[in-house]
Order: sequence, then C-alpha cells, then structure tokens
Amino acid sequence: MNLKQLQSFVAIYEAGGISRAAEQERSAPSVLSHHLANLEARVQCALFVRSRHGLKPTPQGDRLYEHAKHVFAILSTAKTELLQWQQSYEGTVAIGMAYTSVEMIGKDLMEMVIKEYPGIDLTISETVSGSTLQQLFDAKIDLALAYNPTQDAVIRSMPLIEERMVFVGKAEIVGDPTLPLPVEELLRLPFILLRKGVTGRSIMDNPSLQKSLEQHATIATDNVSAVHIFLREGFGGAIATLPYALKRVHDSGLVYREIIEPEVRRTLYLCEHVDMASNQAIDLIKERVLFLVRQAVLNGKWECERLLF
Repeated sequence: MNLKQLQSFVAIYEAGGISRAAEQERSAPSVLSHHLANLEARVQCALFVRSRHGLKPTPQGDRLYEHAKHVFAILSTAKTELLQWQQSYEGTVAIGMAYTSVEMIGKDLMEMVIKEYPGIDLTISETVSGSTLQQLFDAKIDLALAYNPTQDAVIRSMPLIEERMVFVGKAEIVGDPTLPLPVEELLRLPFILLRKGVTGRSIMDNPSLQKSLEQHATIATDNVSAVHIFLREGFGGAIATLPYALKRVHDSGLVYREIIEPEVRRTLYLCEHVDMASNQAIDLIKERVLFLVRQAVLNGKWECERLLF
C-alpha cells in the first residue's frame, strides 16, 4: 500500500461515502474508488460494505483506520520537526566555485537552499580557481571549490574529484576528434590558456606541463567568458574538462580530442580558511556541496576519472 491509497481510505471512512469524500478531497470519485480497490486488493479483504446510508466500514476497516490515523500523526510530527530543523539554519554563506562546479551543481545547490533552508542567504561567486582562492585568503568567502590549490597552512583542502582534460575547439584547429592528441602536437596548435591567477595556482596536476603550456599559449586569459568567445571565433582551442567540452560541442558545434603523452588531469578541492570561524549554516552548505558532487558523479552528470571522497 502507499500513502495515496491510505489517504483516500481515511477520507472515505470519515466522509461515509466516496462521493462526499471526493468533494472534500477535491478529487474525482473514480480516483478514490481506484485507490480503495487497489488497497483492498493489497490487504486482501473488504474494508467497507455498502448500506442505505453509504459505505459502512468492516471490522478490518475499523482496525486499519486506527493504524492509518497513527501513521498520519507520525508523519505530521515528522514534517513539523523537519521544518523547525530547516528553519533553525540561519545566516549568510558565501561560496566561490570554479566554472565547471557552477555548471554541475550550482543550480541544484541554490535551489536546495531556497526550498529547504530559507533562513540561509547563500551567495555563489564564479571565478577561475586562482581568484576564488584569493577571495578565501582575504576572508571574502567562506568556502571554495577550486582546482589544485597551493599548499598553505591557512587553507584546509579536501580532494573531491580528479578530472581528465581534453582539447576543445573548431574542427579545423583541433583536428580529427576520433584520434587522441599527443601533447607534442598540441603545443604546435593555436590554443587559449586560463592563467594561473594571483595565487600562482596551477590549473593542472602536472607543474612542468603547465609551464610548457604557458610558454606556448597563443592567448592567455583569466576570464572564462572570454574563452567561450575566443573558441567560438576560432582564435584557438582550449584545454578543458570533459563536461565543459561536451557542453561546447552541444551548444556551439565544436569538437574535442583526448590529450595523451601525457594525459592532462586536474583535481577539484573543497577549501576553507582554518582561521575563519565556522557555524551551523556553513557546515550545512559544506555537507550539501559534498552530497551534490557525489550525486552528480554517481548519476553520470559529472564525468570524471575518480571520486576521491
């Protein structure tokens, strides 16, 4: 049995008939009849008998009604407690997120806070990871989802996922998308590179490869929107995560190739400032972020090499 069937049964029991119950529930009599029939089939006994005055409950119907009222009382108490618990979270929380993080979980995080935790004022700041980390250093944000943070005693970092990066752009620049792209060949192509940012953060896990790419880049920028424009205009390709590449392929008709010799990877971390006081609201957002990242990876929305927590 399910709650809809049980709710229909209680309405019929208290109204003394299907038509009166349907009026009170603002539902069609056929819907309540269907729920009642399914419920009786499920419990394998009649719950009502017809009389001149409507429907009269059987002894089994009387017994089920007592259980049903108890079930709905428990559910009402649980709902009240959950609402009070959710509303107890209050305060302002600011989180900086790298572009891919916003794409993958930003909407779900904001929607969850609006619907379930109205007492929390959440601000999401989308920047390249270097700028995001600088905001964390400057105590302008409470949490950061950033790639490859520098090792610093004041930053606590938790690795979340490892992503393999690809080369995306127009077909005439990228080449045959069915073939992998060796780094040696990539360095001879025009490409756009996101700068490391003010914290000196590497955008990939291999520092020596990062340095070589910086030396050969056709265009360097710290603006993700600029990368979108330059790709669309055909100024070069870009080294990006697979989720980013798939979106550009879908929206802009670009192509991508897997990078090899060596593979290019980067790691996403959840970062917080060790000297900043946490609170219940910040801890909740941190827990929700971890939940959403894991969920996005496990359901295939966020394609990555490894989940690290």
